[in-house]
Amino acid sequence: FQYMKGVNAEPGDPNYDLKRLALKSTSMRIYPNYCNVDWSVNAGYDKNDPTTYVSTMGCRTYNGADINADPGVNPQRKDGRGNICPVTVILPTLALLAKQKVDKKWEKSGAEYIANYNEVIFEEFMTILDKKIGEAKDTLIERFNHIASQSAASGKFMYENCTMSGYKKEEGIISALKHGTLALGQLGLAETLQIMFHFDHTTQKGMEYAKQIEQLFKTRCAEFKQKYKLNIGVYYTPAESLCKTAMVNFKRLNPGFEQEFVTYLRDKDGNKIDKLYFTNSMHVPVWYECNAFEKIDIESQLTGYSNAGCITYVELDSTCYNNIDAIEKIVDYAMEKDIPYFALNIPLNRCANCGEPIYDEELDKCPKCGCDKIIRLGRITGYLSTTIEHFNKGKQKEFKDRIDHIGKSIYKCD
Repeated sequence: FQYMKGVNAEPGDPNYDLKRLALKSTSMRIYPNYCNVDWSVNAGYDKNDPTTYVSTMGCRTYNGADINADPGVNPQRKDGRGNICPVTVILPTLALLAKQKVDKKWEKSGAEYIANYNEVIFEEFMTILDKKIGEAKDTLIERFNHIASQSAASGKFMYENCTMSGYKKEEGIISALKHGTLALGQLGLAETLQIMFHFDHTTQKGMEYAKQIEQLFKTRCAEFKQKYKLNIGVYYTPAESLCKTAMVNFKRLNPGFEQEFVTYLRDKDGNKIDKLYFTNSMHVPVWYECNAFEKIDIESQLTGYSNAGCITYVELDSTCYNNIDAIEKIVDYAMEKDIPYFALNIPLNRCANCGEPIYDEELDKCPKCGCDKIIRLGRITGYLSTTIEHFNKGKQKEFKDRIDHIGKSIYKCD
């Protein structure tokens, strides 16, 4: 749903009734998600040209301003463009490397302590990260050039029917691809900060470090975009399978490294629970205890650094068929906080026998007929699923660790 002030946002707006229908649909079927046409990064769109409003691709990819816009075409045109290729930087690996380098120098020096220890580690991390962002850019361009070297026959229907705008037969498919997005992604901001400082961006100090990290991504991608004349942008990676792959490699390369909330969690009894995933991009960890508005407050401080795709999710604990006003308050709050793309995850469970809606997530039997076969419908990143088994173990664990953004965490957060 494209949310626009003066059009559908408030009572009295000409299409406010459509917003209420969208909210009703969300309460019953999770979708639609909400795109903020008035997002600050989208400045310059044309209210008279819907193609410049918002178009997403998949669960979060966003087309920012097009550096290769054809003459007479608004650079904010979104339609007919897409995500050409993503590359993701695994941030926690770099954080541990920086910490190990500083600790090794400290050990060799024989000093009892290092003044401004956190700042020294962070400076080392930023140096390493800057280099890796450059390498990620090189990989993106290499992939782009390979894709662009193919003939139009590789996507015959797409090019012949102009589903990707700008295609000129005499120039080849690069004439269309150059309008797309090259997404430079990231994974595991929370764990990165936890490794270096033992706190993350849910704290004020952690957020200060997080903003410096995101500013580096934003600055470098803006430089790359101008230098290479390609739409290279900051991407908050969804990591459907990468969340586990990266963690497995991290543990393999760093045997013996264990830190709470990085490679494992602890329950309230102090028992260690293996953690099989890194937190997606810059998101608040799924186990972190906060309400919906607090989660929006945290993540909204970072969404403006991304121009190639990001999303904020809120988890609710029960269905909201009869409380559209509550959903509206949350959606409106997200839009006011300049969240570009927002979604709610709401339990949509039903009895397999009689079809009765199951409003209580904890129930394992139907309250109407007693059947113990419950169809549990949930969203894994951008995908609706009645089972999570076809995702890898890391994503399954991440899904199970999620807490509602009104309730209590099952883990210690102190």
